Amino acid sequence: MRIAVRAVLALIAAVAISACSGDGQATTGPVTAAIPTPGLPYVYIGPDGVTTTVESAARIVTLSGDFSEIIWELGLGDNLVGVDLSSDFPAAEMRAKPKVGVEFRLFAEPILDLDPTLVIGDIDARPPEVIEQVRDAGVPVVILPRLVGAGAPAEKIRLVAELLGIVDAGEKLASSVQEEVDAALARVDRAESVPRAAVVYIATQDQTLLLGSGTVFEGLLEAVGAIDVGPAAGVDGFVPLTAEAIAAAAPDVIITARRGFDDRGGIEGFLELPGIAQTPAAGSGSIFVYDDSLLLSLGPRSGALLGLIVTDLHPDLAP
Repeated sequence: MRIAVRAVLALIAAVAISACSGDGQATTGPVTAAIPTPGLPYVYIGPDGVTTTVESAARIVTLSGDFSEIIWELGLGDNLVGVDLSSDFPAAEMRAKPKVGVEFRLFAEPILDLDPTLVIGDIDARPPEVIEQVRDAGVPVVILPRLVGAGAPAEKIRLVAELLGIVDAGEKLASSVQEEVDAALARVDRAESVPRAAVVYIATQDQTLLLGSGTVFEGLLEAVGAIDVGPAAGVDGFVPLTAEAIAAAAPDVIITARRGFDDRGGIEGFLELPGIAQTPAAGSGSIFVYDDSLLLSLGPRSGALLGLIVTDLHPDLAP
Protein backbone atom coordinates (compact mmCIF):
# COMPACT_ATOMS: atom_id res chain seq x y z
CA MET A 1 0.00 0.00 0.00
CA ARG A 2 1.46 3.36 -0.98
CA ILE A 3 1.35 6.05 1.70
CA ALA A 4 1.67 9.72 0.84
CA VAL A 5 5.06 11.20 1.60
CA ARG A 6 3.54 14.03 3.59
CA ALA A 7 1.75 11.41 5.73
CA VAL A 8 5.11 9.92 6.66
CA LEU A 9 6.28 13.45 7.42
CA ALA A 10 3.28 13.94 9.70
CA LEU A 11 4.03 10.78 11.63
CA ILE A 12 7.63 11.84 12.23
CA ALA A 13 6.48 15.31 13.32
CA ALA A 14 3.77 14.00 15.65
CA VAL A 15 5.76 13.70 18.84
CA ALA A 16 7.50 17.04 18.46
CA ILE A 17 4.36 18.95 17.55
CA SER A 18 2.23 17.27 20.20
CA ALA A 19 4.79 18.20 22.81
CA CYS A 20 4.38 21.82 21.84
CA SER A 21 0.58 21.68 21.75
CA GLY A 22 -0.53 20.44 25.16
CA ASP A 23 -3.19 17.77 24.97
CA GLY A 24 -4.26 19.19 21.60
CA GLN A 25 -7.90 18.20 22.13
CA ALA A 26 -9.50 21.24 23.73
CA THR A 27 -12.62 22.41 21.95
CA THR A 28 -12.54 26.08 21.00
CA GLY A 29 -15.47 28.41 21.32
CA PRO A 30 -17.73 29.71 18.53
CA VAL A 31 -15.91 31.23 15.58
CA THR A 32 -17.11 34.10 13.45
CA ALA A 33 -16.01 34.03 9.82
CA ALA A 34 -13.12 36.40 9.23
CA ILE A 35 -14.51 37.24 5.79
CA PRO A 36 -17.95 36.62 4.20
CA THR A 37 -18.60 33.29 2.48
CA PRO A 38 -21.12 34.29 -0.22
CA GLY A 39 -20.71 31.09 -2.25
CA LEU A 40 -22.27 28.81 0.35
CA PRO A 41 -24.01 26.43 0.28
CA TYR A 42 -21.75 24.62 -2.17
CA VAL A 43 -22.20 21.11 -3.52
CA TYR A 44 -19.06 19.08 -4.19
CA ILE A 45 -18.65 15.62 -5.73
CA GLY A 46 -15.32 14.13 -4.64
CA PRO A 47 -13.04 11.54 -6.22
CA ASP A 48 -14.51 9.10 -3.72
CA GLY A 49 -17.88 9.53 -5.46
CA VAL A 50 -19.51 11.18 -2.45
CA THR A 51 -21.64 14.29 -2.88
CA THR A 52 -21.16 16.77 -0.03
CA THR A 53 -23.09 19.94 0.65
CA VAL A 54 -21.04 22.56 2.46
CA GLU A 55 -23.34 24.94 4.30
CA SER A 56 -20.97 26.61 6.76
CA ALA A 57 -17.25 27.39 6.97
CA ALA A 58 -17.52 28.59 10.57
CA ARG A 59 -15.68 25.62 12.12
CA ILE A 60 -13.18 23.88 9.84
CA VAL A 61 -11.00 20.85 10.56
CA THR A 62 -8.21 20.08 8.09
CA LEU A 63 -6.57 16.69 7.62
CA SER A 64 -3.30 17.86 6.02
CA GLY A 65 -1.00 20.84 6.33
CA ASP A 66 -1.42 22.18 2.81
CA PHE A 67 -5.13 22.81 3.37
CA SER A 68 -4.43 24.48 6.71
CA GLU A 69 -1.95 26.86 5.10
CA ILE A 70 -4.28 27.63 2.19
CA ILE A 71 -7.19 28.41 4.51
CA TRP A 72 -4.94 30.64 6.59
CA GLU A 73 -3.79 32.55 3.51
CA LEU A 74 -7.40 32.91 2.36
CA GLY A 75 -8.18 34.82 5.54
CA LEU A 76 -10.15 32.14 7.39
CA GLY A 77 -7.43 31.06 9.79
CA ASP A 78 -9.61 31.89 12.79
CA ASN A 79 -12.17 29.41 11.47
CA LEU A 80 -9.70 26.54 11.75
CA VAL A 81 -10.76 24.77 14.95
CA GLY A 82 -8.54 21.73 14.39
CA VAL A 83 -5.65 20.65 12.17
CA ASP A 84 -3.55 17.57 11.57
CA LEU A 85 0.00 17.16 12.80
CA SER A 86 1.61 18.16 9.50
CA SER A 87 0.13 21.67 9.81
CA ASP A 88 3.15 23.74 10.80
CA PHE A 89 2.89 26.99 8.84
CA PRO A 90 2.51 29.66 10.03
CA ALA A 91 4.31 27.96 12.90
CA ALA A 92 3.11 29.80 16.00
CA GLU A 93 -0.51 29.95 14.86
CA MET A 94 -0.68 26.30 13.84
CA ARG A 95 1.07 25.18 17.02
CA ALA A 96 -1.81 26.72 18.97
CA LYS A 97 -4.51 24.83 17.05
CA PRO A 98 -6.00 21.62 18.52
CA LYS A 99 -4.59 18.56 16.75
CA VAL A 100 -6.76 15.76 15.37
CA GLY A 101 -4.05 13.22 14.61
CA VAL A 102 -2.09 12.19 11.55
CA GLU A 103 -3.62 12.20 8.09
CA PHE A 104 -3.17 8.50 7.41
CA ARG A 105 -4.01 7.36 10.96
CA LEU A 106 -7.14 9.27 11.94
CA PHE A 107 -9.61 8.77 14.76
CA ALA A 108 -13.17 10.07 14.72
CA GLU A 109 -13.41 11.24 18.33
CA PRO A 110 -10.84 14.09 18.20
CA ILE A 111 -12.52 15.41 15.06
CA LEU A 112 -16.09 15.18 16.36
CA ASP A 113 -15.11 16.70 19.73
CA LEU A 114 -14.38 19.94 17.89
CA ASP A 115 -17.96 20.17 16.54
CA PRO A 116 -16.82 21.04 13.00
CA THR A 117 -19.11 22.33 10.30
CA LEU A 118 -16.65 21.13 7.62
CA VAL A 119 -13.77 18.65 7.41
CA ILE A 120 -11.34 18.91 4.47
CA GLY A 121 -8.90 16.19 3.42
CA ASP A 122 -7.79 14.38 0.29
CA ILE A 123 -7.61 10.80 -0.93
CA ASP A 124 -4.69 10.08 1.39
CA ALA A 125 -6.89 10.54 4.48
CA ARG A 126 -7.46 7.18 6.17
CA PRO A 127 -8.76 4.88 7.38
CA PRO A 128 -11.97 5.22 5.34
CA GLU A 129 -13.98 3.88 8.27
CA VAL A 130 -13.16 7.01 10.24
CA ILE A 131 -14.22 9.27 7.38
CA GLU A 132 -17.53 7.42 7.23
CA GLN A 133 -17.98 7.65 10.99
CA VAL A 134 -17.56 11.42 10.87
CA ARG A 135 -19.99 11.64 7.98
CA ASP A 136 -22.49 9.44 9.78
CA ALA A 137 -22.39 11.94 12.64
CA GLY A 138 -23.72 14.56 10.22
CA VAL A 139 -20.47 16.40 9.54
CA PRO A 140 -19.72 17.32 5.90
CA VAL A 141 -16.41 15.73 4.92
CA VAL A 142 -14.89 16.80 1.59
CA ILE A 143 -12.25 14.54 0.06
CA LEU A 144 -10.21 16.25 -2.65
CA PRO A 145 -8.03 14.59 -5.31
CA ARG A 146 -4.23 14.46 -5.03
CA LEU A 147 -2.95 17.21 -7.29
CA VAL A 148 0.57 17.18 -8.77
CA GLY A 149 2.68 19.33 -11.05
CA ALA A 150 3.46 23.04 -11.33
CA GLY A 151 -0.22 23.96 -11.65
CA ALA A 152 -1.25 22.05 -8.53
CA PRO A 153 -0.84 24.84 -5.95
CA ALA A 154 -3.16 27.26 -7.75
CA GLU A 155 -5.64 24.51 -8.60
CA LYS A 156 -5.70 23.38 -4.98
CA ILE A 157 -6.30 26.94 -3.77
CA ARG A 158 -9.22 27.39 -6.16
CA LEU A 159 -10.80 24.11 -5.04
CA VAL A 160 -10.54 25.01 -1.36
CA ALA A 161 -11.85 28.53 -1.96
CA GLU A 162 -14.89 27.13 -3.78
CA LEU A 163 -15.61 24.84 -0.84
CA LEU A 164 -15.48 27.81 1.52
CA GLY A 165 -17.68 30.02 -0.63
CA ILE A 166 -14.96 32.61 -1.31
CA VAL A 167 -14.23 32.16 -4.99
CA ASP A 168 -12.99 35.72 -5.53
CA ALA A 169 -10.48 35.50 -2.68
CA GLY A 170 -9.38 32.13 -4.00
CA GLU A 171 -8.84 33.43 -7.49
CA LYS A 172 -6.79 36.34 -6.18
CA LEU A 173 -4.54 34.07 -4.12
CA ALA A 174 -4.31 31.39 -6.82
CA SER A 175 -3.34 33.93 -9.46
CA SER A 176 -0.68 35.41 -7.21
CA VAL A 177 0.78 32.00 -6.41
CA GLN A 178 0.74 30.95 -10.06
CA GLU A 179 2.53 34.14 -11.04
CA GLU A 180 5.28 33.31 -8.54
CA VAL A 181 5.50 29.75 -9.86
CA ASP A 182 5.62 30.95 -13.47
CA ALA A 183 8.29 33.52 -12.65
CA ALA A 184 10.45 30.86 -11.03
CA LEU A 185 10.04 28.48 -13.96
CA ALA A 186 10.60 31.16 -16.60
CA ARG A 187 14.23 31.30 -15.59
CA VAL A 188 14.69 27.67 -16.64
CA ASP A 189 14.66 28.68 -20.31
CA ARG A 190 18.05 30.33 -19.78
CA ALA A 191 19.60 27.33 -18.02
CA GLU A 192 22.52 25.64 -19.72
CA SER A 193 22.46 22.51 -17.56
CA VAL A 194 19.98 19.62 -17.33
CA PRO A 195 21.02 17.80 -14.16
CA ARG A 196 19.87 14.36 -13.15
CA ALA A 197 18.02 14.86 -9.84
CA ALA A 198 16.86 12.50 -7.12
CA VAL A 199 14.55 13.21 -4.19
CA VAL A 200 15.60 11.25 -1.11
CA TYR A 201 13.42 11.34 2.00
CA ILE A 202 14.57 10.14 5.42
CA ALA A 203 11.39 8.77 6.98
CA THR A 204 12.95 7.33 10.14
CA GLN A 205 16.43 6.45 11.38
CA ASP A 206 15.90 3.03 9.82
CA GLN A 207 14.09 3.92 6.61
CA THR A 208 15.19 6.19 3.77
CA LEU A 209 13.09 6.48 0.65
CA LEU A 210 13.68 7.29 -3.01
CA LEU A 211 10.76 9.17 -4.55
CA GLY A 212 9.32 8.42 -7.96
CA SER A 213 6.04 8.95 -9.78
CA GLY A 214 2.76 9.36 -7.93
CA THR A 215 4.15 11.83 -5.38
CA VAL A 216 3.98 15.61 -5.08
CA PHE A 217 7.15 15.75 -7.17
CA GLU A 218 5.62 14.18 -10.25
CA GLY A 219 6.42 16.57 -13.10
CA LEU A 220 8.07 19.17 -10.89
CA LEU A 221 11.70 18.28 -11.52
CA GLU A 222 11.12 18.32 -15.26
CA ALA A 223 9.51 21.75 -14.85
CA VAL A 224 12.64 23.10 -13.14
CA GLY A 225 14.86 21.80 -15.92
CA ALA A 226 16.05 18.51 -14.46
CA ILE A 227 15.70 14.80 -15.19
CA ASP A 228 13.83 13.03 -12.40
CA VAL A 229 15.80 9.81 -11.92
CA GLY A 230 13.06 8.23 -9.78
CA PRO A 231 10.41 7.64 -12.46
CA ALA A 232 13.19 7.00 -15.01
CA ALA A 233 14.28 4.10 -12.79
CA GLY A 234 10.72 2.78 -12.60
CA VAL A 235 10.08 3.99 -9.04
CA ASP A 236 6.35 4.27 -8.30
CA GLY A 237 5.52 6.29 -5.21
CA PHE A 238 8.50 5.81 -2.95
CA VAL A 239 10.72 2.81 -2.36
CA PRO A 240 13.42 2.02 0.19
CA LEU A 241 16.74 3.52 -0.82
CA THR A 242 19.39 0.97 -1.76
CA ALA A 243 22.99 1.49 -2.74
CA GLU A 244 22.31 -0.28 -6.05
CA ALA A 245 19.29 1.90 -6.88
CA ILE A 246 20.95 5.24 -6.17
CA ALA A 247 24.17 4.18 -7.88
CA ALA A 248 22.27 3.16 -11.00
CA ALA A 249 20.34 6.44 -10.94
CA ALA A 250 23.62 8.43 -10.69
CA PRO A 251 22.01 11.74 -9.75
CA ASP A 252 23.96 14.93 -10.25
CA VAL A 253 21.76 16.56 -7.61
CA ILE A 254 20.00 15.20 -4.53
CA ILE A 255 17.08 16.99 -2.88
CA THR A 256 16.03 16.14 0.66
CA ALA A 257 13.96 17.46 3.60
CA ARG A 258 15.38 19.26 6.60
CA ARG A 259 14.00 17.25 9.52
CA GLY A 260 15.38 13.88 8.51
CA PHE A 261 18.64 15.43 7.31
CA ASP A 262 19.21 17.05 10.70
CA ASP A 263 18.16 13.90 12.56
CA ARG A 264 20.90 12.01 10.69
CA GLY A 265 23.48 14.51 11.89
CA GLY A 266 23.62 16.73 8.83
CA ILE A 267 25.79 16.15 5.78
CA GLU A 268 28.10 13.64 7.45
CA GLY A 269 25.22 11.38 8.44
CA PHE A 270 23.53 11.86 5.09
CA LEU A 271 26.63 10.69 3.24
CA GLU A 272 26.53 7.49 5.28
CA LEU A 273 23.20 6.48 3.73
CA PRO A 274 23.44 3.55 1.27
CA GLY A 275 25.17 4.59 -1.92
CA ILE A 276 24.87 8.36 -1.38
CA ALA A 277 28.60 9.01 -1.06
CA GLN A 278 29.22 7.28 -4.41
CA THR A 279 26.87 9.55 -6.38
CA PRO A 280 28.00 12.43 -8.62
CA ALA A 281 25.85 14.67 -6.39
CA ALA A 282 27.95 13.84 -3.34
CA GLY A 283 31.16 14.30 -5.31
CA SER A 284 30.19 17.83 -6.33
CA GLY A 285 28.48 18.74 -3.06
CA SER A 286 25.15 19.17 -4.83
CA ILE A 287 22.92 18.03 -1.98
CA PHE A 288 20.17 20.55 -1.28
CA VAL A 289 18.04 20.61 1.86
CA TYR A 290 14.66 22.35 2.17
CA ASP A 291 12.08 22.86 4.89
CA ASP A 292 9.79 19.82 5.13
CA SER A 293 6.41 21.49 4.73
CA LEU A 294 7.73 23.79 2.02
CA LEU A 295 9.16 20.87 0.08
CA LEU A 296 6.30 18.39 0.37
CA SER A 297 3.00 20.27 0.47
CA LEU A 298 2.60 22.15 -2.84
CA GLY A 299 0.93 24.99 -0.99
CA PRO A 300 0.93 28.79 -1.32
CA ARG A 301 4.73 29.01 -0.92
CA SER A 302 5.44 26.84 -3.96
CA GLY A 303 6.76 29.76 -5.99
CA ALA A 304 9.42 30.41 -3.36
CA LEU A 305 10.32 26.72 -3.26
CA LEU A 306 10.67 26.43 -7.03
CA GLY A 307 12.74 29.60 -7.13
CA LEU A 308 15.17 28.08 -4.65
CA ILE A 309 15.34 24.79 -6.52
CA VAL A 310 15.93 26.47 -9.89
CA THR A 311 18.81 28.49 -8.45
CA ASP A 312 20.33 25.45 -6.75
CA LEU A 313 20.01 23.15 -9.76
CA HIS A 314 21.35 25.68 -12.27
CA PRO A 315 24.39 27.53 -10.91
CA ASP A 316 24.71 29.30 -14.25
CA LEU A 317 21.51 31.19 -13.42
CA ALA A 318 22.89 32.66 -10.19
CA PRO A 319 23.21 36.46 -10.19
